[in-house]
Amino acid sequence: MGSLADSFTGFTFRWPLAGVLVLLVLVIAWSVARGRSKRSRWKPGAAMPPVWTLEDDMSGTLVDKRYRRWIHGNKAAVALLAICGILAAGLAARPSAINRDNTDAARRDIVLCLDVSASTLPYDAQILATYQSLVEHFSGERIGLSIFNSTSRTVFPLTDDYSLVKDQLSYASGLLQNVTSQANLNAMSDQDYNNLLAWLDGTENVTDSSSLIGDGLVSCATMLPEFTLNADREKSNSASSTAERSGMILLATDNMVAGTEIYTLQQGLDLAHQSGIAVDALYAGDPSMVYSSEAQDMQNLIQTRGGVYEAATSDDAVDNLVRDIDSRSKESEETDRRADRRDTPALLLAAVALLWLAYLAIEGALKR
Repeated sequence: MGSLADSFTGFTFRWPLAGVLVLLVLVIAWSVARGRSKRSRWKPGAAMPPVWTLEDDMSGTLVDKRYRRWIHGNKAAVALLAICGILAAGLAARPSAINRDNTDAARRDIVLCLDVSASTLPYDAQILATYQSLVEHFSGERIGLSIFNSTSRTVFPLTDDYSLVKDQLSYASGLLQNVTSQANLNAMSDQDYNNLLAWLDGTENVTDSSSLIGDGLVSCATMLPEFTLNADREKSNSASSTAERSGMILLATDNMVAGTEIYTLQQGLDLAHQSGIAVDALYAGDPSMVYSSEAQDMQNLIQTRGGVYEAATSDDAVDNLVRDIDSRSKESEETDRRADRRDTPALLLAAVALLWLAYLAIEGALKR
């Protein structure tokens, strides 16, 4: 279990001006009190009283030690009152911090939704490698991986076990590095080839079909807790208004459908959109096909629903897309953090209470 310091970050004062004003009032009050005390002892125009102190008279006597202790007690009492005043000014300024435990619960759920037909595998490898490095900086996000061709397979469900995620992403990207070119594919050992087939197992269970994208997208969306079908739409709307997490899908495909889908890409996107799930996409096809009707349709469908679309026309395209999505999501999280800023007066209140008790104890001792 983490400490209080581990749970709260971003300490600041909400009303710093109020604290400054309280401090000024206390300083003015102290100055007025001190001035009145001096005037009660000596008025301007009067003869200067002889310079004499009780300390001089009592020096060397038996009560000297007790007198000095009384002087020190008075100084300590004044110092405690001054510190209490400063802390009171701090309380007036409303100390606050981000409750990191709560913001962690309000982070993203990310599903990597990858078409694993032969033409898209090289781009899948880049996405997996990029997220492998991004996971190093995750804190509170959950991530899952689903792959599809004619059918879908969940590689790992939503989880914040980053050790497991890194192992899975590293293993998968390592396998797919071997299929980034025909030369690499030809050079694969039998063991590597069998490992690749085992990883892809479960994605080709419909004969004479490939890249059933709408079905793959819906399968990915079902991994997110906010996803519901039309029958539960009213319930979903009420639940999503109080949802603590935000769901997003990164879809990578060339949008080249072969076979009969249960859901089209448009229908899958509509279902995700109606459930409050953001879908961003990479056109993971031959760069020469980026202006094909399939690519243009995909771009239209993604962007009209507020998603980010990128075509893999360069070696940096995948990395740029993933990092752009990650950066955009983190900007949204900063807003959530600001909204989750909590007043944290407990430490100052405890300090004021302890110092006040110490002051009362010293005052009591002085009176005795």
